[in-house]
Amino acid sequence: MSDETKIIYAKDYGILAGQEVAKGLNDLLLSLSDDSQPKTLVLERGEYYLDVDGVPKPTLYITNTIGDNEWKEDEEKHRNAVGLYFDGIKNLTLEGNGSTFIAMGQMTNVAMCNCSNITIKNVTFKAKNPDMHRLTVVKKGIGYIDFALDEDSRYECSDGDYRFVGKGYCTPFFAHRNTAWWIGKIPTGQPDVIFRTFHPLRGAYSFREIAPYLFRAKYLVPIFCSVGDEFHLYDVRRKYQGIFADKCNDIVLDGVRQSFNYGLATVFQRCENLTIVNCTFAPDKESGKKMASVADFIQVCSCRGKVEIVGNEFCGAGDDCLNVHGVHFKIVQIDGQDILVKFMHPQTLGYCPFEEGDRLRFVSPRTLLVVGENRVGHARLVDDYTIKITLSSPIDTAVKGLVVENATACPDVLFKGNSLTRIITRGLLLTSAGKIVVEDNDFYNTSMNAILISDDANSWYESGMVRDVTIEGNRFFGNEGYYVCVKPENLVHDGFVHSGITIKSNLFASRHSKGLYFKSAGKCLVEDNTFKYGKTIKRIDSDVTIKDNE
Repeated sequence: MSDETKIIYAKDYGILAGQEVAKGLNDLLLSLSDDSQPKTLVLERGEYYLDVDGVPKPTLYITNTIGDNEWKEDEEKHRNAVGLYFDGIKNLTLEGNGSTFIAMGQMTNVAMCNCSNITIKNVTFKAKNPDMHRLTVVKKGIGYIDFALDEDSRYECSDGDYRFVGKGYCTPFFAHRNTAWWIGKIPTGQPDVIFRTFHPLRGAYSFREIAPYLFRAKYLVPIFCSVGDEFHLYDVRRKYQGIFADKCNDIVLDGVRQSFNYGLATVFQRCENLTIVNCTFAPDKESGKKMASVADFIQVCSCRGKVEIVGNEFCGAGDDCLNVHGVHFKIVQIDGQDILVKFMHPQTLGYCPFEEGDRLRFVSPRTLLVVGENRVGHARLVDDYTIKITLSSPIDTAVKGLVVENATACPDVLFKGNSLTRIITRGLLLTSAGKIVVEDNDFYNTSMNAILISDDANSWYESGMVRDVTIEGNRFFGNEGYYVCVKPENLVHDGFVHSGITIKSNLFASRHSKGLYFKSAGKCLVEDNTFKYGKTIKRIDSDVTIKDNE
């Protein structure tokens, strides 16, 4: 293999700006899977269209996304339309030169499977008329509310039933109006604040168009709202994602922008060494919408090596900004040195994150403490929910009913120089035993905890304990919940679950924040922080040293 980088110009393969390029570009990517030479695929600056009818549709199991019980009868489970499909490609840089891919129809923007040393640079991903819609309160009267619909949306009416329409969807205005709890509300006068609420048409007994893109809803008991409030309506199922990588190593996103995603903006699963720099996760201002993702911006699950997230802008997430975690598998059967372990959360299934030689921790789901260790001799997926692991040494049969975590798949994390705002839940969820550094970031307007260190084996089954966390030199404004919440979901305290947490030299300046919270945490240090609105530090079964200036 030559070390010289080969330059490939997309235009030489008929991939031209201003045209639909799905088949041509994916055919080109497929041809590169047999070429391990370093190469750069260069796009001329412009707009490139990806029609869902012409993109690959592989079967993908993606962690923390749509569960088997959420698929509709006419949908093939885990079949995923993918705009750009990288399969088995090595040593490739996609240089976008400021280009834009426009998704025409519902799809995952990019999927990378079994790839190595891939860089995606200087490219924007947009969706044409996505199934996310903004209703703004423009007038209130006795028993009625007038809503303006964003003009990026399209709609139609038949026999008084109004529906949002676009390529691949036809969604009634009233869809989920009695059950939806996830609707994004942005209160008037606070454009960077967002929180979850109920459907704005809940309880409406009449609904009609009074002018193009202007509607009047009548209520016996109107919802609580003010003129100027904005509501974002969308499908919460997480069926498609922004950028997905599975079983890849050395993946770099540099200067990538995503303005809308039907699920999570990025998902990394079973990967090693990830870098996200100078990227923007934010809605297009011209669309009038304030959300850029239905769910998390970055999800990192069962990964290894280093995760570096530096110098990015995050604005308008429908869930957390970043979630780094492993998986707690329940041990359901023991046969000598063979154990069967099971995925327990319905939105994570269908892949095996264990490799030969991986170190395992056996954990009590009640205390979340490690009660034993072993190593993987061999592991294979038995079915979508079950994995058979052959251990390297015998095991006590008493471990049945415990959970097991892959202690090798716990990456180091650097989150530095980022800005995040308008986050509907938490800023960062960090549950990795690697070295974690959160430094020089601006946390604005999270409606829940700005930073949560969790760990559970009874609900989401997201592992595990932390051992080395430094949160230093950050600035916190407008955060609800706690600035930093260390809250493992252990049912009983029998020892420290988390340890080695340093919170140092931060500015805490949120008027409504609850302060800092520690539960079942040892060897914690709070030092030289500035609390603008008073210092509250809650400790439950924890060892916390406080050296702050009063």
